[in-house]
Amino acid sequence: MAKNFDTRAVRPAIKGHHFWLEPYLFLLPALLVFGMFLYYPFFRTIFLSMFLTNKTGHAKIFVAFTDKDNYLTLFQSKSFWASVAVTFRFVFAVALGGLLIGLTSSLLTEKKYRGSNFTAAVYAMPIAIASAAASMTFKMVLHPTNGLLNNLLGTQINFTGDVRYALASVIGLTIWLTSGINFIFISAGLRNVPAELYDSAAVDGAGYWRRVWSVTIPSISPTLFFQIIINIIGAFQSFSQIKLLTEGGPGDATNVMVWSIYMDAFRNFRFGAAAARSVILFLIVLVITIIQFRFEKRGVNY
Repeated sequence: MAKNFDTRAVRPAIKGHHFWLEPYLFLLPALLVFGMFLYYPFFRTIFLSMFLTNKTGHAKIFVAFTDKDNYLTLFQSKSFWASVAVTFRFVFAVALGGLLIGLTSSLLTEKKYRGSNFTAAVYAMPIAIASAAASMTFKMVLHPTNGLLNNLLGTQINFTGDVRYALASVIGLTIWLTSGINFIFISAGLRNVPAELYDSAAVDGAGYWRRVWSVTIPSISPTLFFQIIINIIGAFQSFSQIKLLTEGGPGDATNVMVWSIYMDAFRNFRFGAAAARSVILFLIVLVITIIQFRFEKRGVNY
């Protein structure tokens, strides 16, 4: 008959040989993917931002901390600051507009009624539409002579070629594209609001809008906080609609930072300047995200 033995005697040996390595082996595939597609490009971008490059993107002349420094050149450029201003206007409008549209559509389909499932599918549809396809559709709708919108209004407005309307046109398309994901997440948040809270508010005499403001909004504030962060990051990365609708024009009316990065790198072959713009854009998004998390406890109820 086999004798019982204490397994605790072998645990130190197991731990000493490979036990400490085991979690890193599980993480290795993810670290390889992140290293190849995230960490290496990130540090490579910082590296290139310190150099003047040739047309193939290879670093040639180290210019950091000199009068030809890419960052210094950008900060002295009026077009760069104009691009930053346009970007902030674009991001603010898209982030807030997408959130409001998503919240409104979610409230409209909160209660079940005949056709509510179809309505919800329509509100969620933009999440399944590629931005390039939506941009080409909007380009036809906004055409100055044959576009549907101008035919309905009886006008011939060049929405994408007029300084007064170009940015608003791109913002409108981007808000519509982001409204789907906002609708889905906010709708999910509304389903988790306890019905007892609405019943208590109704007993106290609170009307519909009072219940929305005092019960619904605080209850789904974590979802709203998450969505505003996602909206801001997504708006900073918007590119396809600007490329296909306006190409940064007319003038600099829609020249957001992502478009400037594309122009520097793939039109002017100034990869060092493009890398510097990318680093600045990353820092802007990082600072905004940190500020949002700092104010999280003041406006978010868990």
